[in-house]
Amino acid sequence: MRKLSKITSVFLALIILLVPVCSNFAVTAEAAGKWICTWATSIVDSSISLASVSVQDIIPARSTVRIELKVTTAGEKLRFKFSNEHGAAPVTINDATVAKTRGAGEGAIDTSTAAAITFDGGLGSVTIPKGETMWSDPIDYKTEALDSLSVSLYFANMTYITSAGLANARTFMGVRSVFGGGSSECYARIISSAREVNISASTITYHTTPFLCAIDSYSTDANAGTAVFIGDSTLVNNTYYYFAQKLVNAGITNIGVVNEAVVANKLLSDGTGIIGNLYGDAMIERFTRDAIEITGVKYIFVKIGLNDILHQFSKSMGADVPHYTTQDIINGYKDLIDMAHDNGIKIYFFTKTAWKGYERAFLGQTGDIVWNQKMQDMCDELTRWIKTNKYADGYIDCSPLANPADKYALCPSFTSDGAHLTPVASVALADLIPVSFVGVNSEIKTAAKINKVDPYKEKKQIIYDLEHPEEKTTVKEESTTRREESTTRKEETTTRREEATTAAPSTTAPATTAPATTGPSVEATTVQQYIPQEIVTVPVIADPQETKPFENLGVNPDYNITDTMPEQIGDGAPLAFLLILFAVVIIAGAVLFLTIGRKKQEEFQ
Repeated sequence: MRKLSKITSVFLALIILLVPVCSNFAVTAEAAGKWICTWATSIVDSSISLASVSVQDIIPARSTVRIELKVTTAGEKLRFKFSNEHGAAPVTINDATVAKTRGAGEGAIDTSTAAAITFDGGLGSVTIPKGETMWSDPIDYKTEALDSLSVSLYFANMTYITSAGLANARTFMGVRSVFGGGSSECYARIISSAREVNISASTITYHTTPFLCAIDSYSTDANAGTAVFIGDSTLVNNTYYYFAQKLVNAGITNIGVVNEAVVANKLLSDGTGIIGNLYGDAMIERFTRDAIEITGVKYIFVKIGLNDILHQFSKSMGADVPHYTTQDIINGYKDLIDMAHDNGIKIYFFTKTAWKGYERAFLGQTGDIVWNQKMQDMCDELTRWIKTNKYADGYIDCSPLANPADKYALCPSFTSDGAHLTPVASVALADLIPVSFVGVNSEIKTAAKINKVDPYKEKKQIIYDLEHPEEKTTVKEESTTRREESTTRKEETTTRREEATTAAPSTTAPATTAPATTGPSVEATTVQQYIPQEIVTVPVIADPQETKPFENLGVNPDYNITDTMPEQIGDGAPLAFLLILFAVVIIAGAVLFLTIGRKKQEEFQ
């Protein structure tokens, strides 16, 4: 008995000694990996104020919204961040799920991959207080880099969308699309024919992402990290995605690439105008939230400052926005650099892209902004500082995007309005970013090669034409000669027809037909010519057919605003009447919609 007691004592002693070792091993194993951000969007106040009345999009009671997006890293777990930062009341999400997307832009999912998103230790629902954000529980969910995911949110009660991102995803709403029962069917069955949730005004369309602001992925690589792209509308495009695509194509799946750019955003002041709240807070104010505090951030890419110049010279906004000097903007850059470096983060700046020809047109009005040398000189001064300063960790030179015939304008194929980038321009910009900036020291395939496009095709032709002006002249002269000869042949044909009409037919001899006269032969001259490609824009409606123009380019449009989108509704004197009429119509429609919505809600309760 004593022997057994001694054996038991020894056994217990071994357990006591081994428990700390095993625990330490478990902690070490957990520490071997880390959370990094794999998708994000910057949350803004998505309501629109007209005549002091706030108008928001509404999610009807017992409805589901489904958010389609793409993650940029591989991982074993996911967690989701939701925001009610601009809400006037708490927001309750009654059920949530994540699944792999089936198709693109159709609101369809692979139901076999659906998994419940839970909160606060396993709860299926969450209430987010006004002005706050909340994280979900981590869930086991394996993803590959560039996977397409759909996050579905079910709302039992009518909910106002006041906090939303406006890029990097597409959202579809299924009215009265109730979730299935239990975690095994945590998805809305009927949503593929749902409408897309967006904010539209004339040619402006913002793709709304309600409440969801970030997704983190758990990587088993302790060296994993996140690169944040942050800026204005010249970065609200797919540049970040094509940069991530380059890394993934090279087998680098431990670097999350996320985009926190906001349309019409400025460095030093908040958005101004009728829809100024959609333009977000000044970057100097949102930089901590949208860059420094992003999970796992190691690198930040900044493209900001153009609107700080342009808006103060615009006819519609010039009297309402603060007027800053280039030195003010440079001081703002230094503040961003200090914030990044204080947190051990590397920071890089894009030089100013050309913008000559951009006028911010709206409702047929042009000329709200007109390029002049004074504004250009301010842009050039910022670019010189970005290239020569000793504070930032590096810069990306955007000058290759300029038109060789006019360095102050973008190459025509790179823009649809003079300032915003087309999909092929996003490919080019992604390839201008050195991969060494994110710690990659090997050569990798370019985004242009991956997508099988030549972004600089038109630029090469422009350069060729500038270097060989005599050939262009020869082509014009030959074209003129051919037109003159064609005119001569037409006149001869007309003359012959008139002669044939006036000549009396012979009754004794068969009529004779004069041989056809041909003009002098023109020897064809082979000259290299270029036919401009058709300008395409990112589709804004959930119709897969609208993505077909991109197939010829080999470029995936993904989920962003239309490239033709202006940044500001002009509110100058020529539009006063139209704006008043627009406000009256919107307010009347909103009141009618709210009245009908409340009645329908009462009927379903």
